[in-house]
Order: sequence, then C-alpha cells, then structure tokens
Amino acid sequence: MKKIIGLFIILGVIGVTVWQRANYEEPMHAEDYLKLGIEQGVAGKHEDAIEAFKKAIQENPNYSPAYLSLGNAYGNTGRYKESIAAYKEGIQIDPRHSEVPQMEMNIAWIANKMNDKKTAVLYSQKAIQSFTDRNNLAGVTQAASQLRMIEKNTP
Repeated sequence: MKKIIGLFIILGVIGVTVWQRANYEEPMHAEDYLKLGIEQGVAGKHEDAIEAFKKAIQENPNYSPAYLSLGNAYGNTGRYKESIAAYKEGIQIDPRHSEVPQMEMNIAWIANKMNDKKTAVLYSQKAIQSFTDRNNLAGVTQAASQLRMIEKNTP
C-alpha cells in the first residue's frame, strides 16, 4: 500500500511538473516585441505593430531599433508628428547607434512631405554627417541625393 501511495505521489509530482512546463511561457524581450511588430507591419496591421514596438521600448528604453520601427509604423499610418518624435527620441537615447542616420533620413523625408523644408534640409545634412562619421559612402550618396531633391523643390 505504501508503494502504491508513493507511486501516486511521484506520478502526481511528475504530472504537475509536466503541466507547468507545458503552460509556461517565456517572457518576451524587446527583441521579441520588435520581431512581432515587424511581422505585424508587414501584414498591414500597423496599429498592432505600434503596440508591439511600444512594448519593446517599455522592455528596453534604450533599444534604438524599436524607435526606428515605431517611427516607421507611425509614418505608415500617417501620424507624421508622432513618427518624427519617435525618431528623435531614438536619436537622443543613443546618438552613435547605427540606425541614427536612417532615422535622420526619415525625419528629413517626412518633414519635406509636411512642407517643413527647413527641418528637411537640416536632417538631410545631419544624415550626411552621420553617414560620413560611419564611413558609409552609399549612405552619404543617398542623403546627398535626398538633400538635392529637397533643395530643388524649395521655392
């Protein structure tokens, strides 16, 4: 009888352990939320993407790629002021991050779209400098091309 009770106790402990492991969810990290947001954005679910990027930032407020992606998602929904704010916050958090020149380019593009030529020129110039600092000739060329286009269309 003691062996049967002991067996039931062991089986019970094993069952509880297996159940806990089967129902245990790994906590999501900033990188996981970023990946989820990108997937949602690609699927056209921009509001869901925005929420995922916000969660990534909540998990890691210093995660620059989340700010870039949040800015992109806001831009995809036409929320340009929020887009620019997200990019600027990402730049401020880590001005040396590799994503900074792209965020500056995006600010310039959105500012130009909003007819704020002064900001568009300023951020195109910043992008040129950031790409130069990173020895990224292709980026310098792209930013310079954007700057010429903005200046050409300025009255």
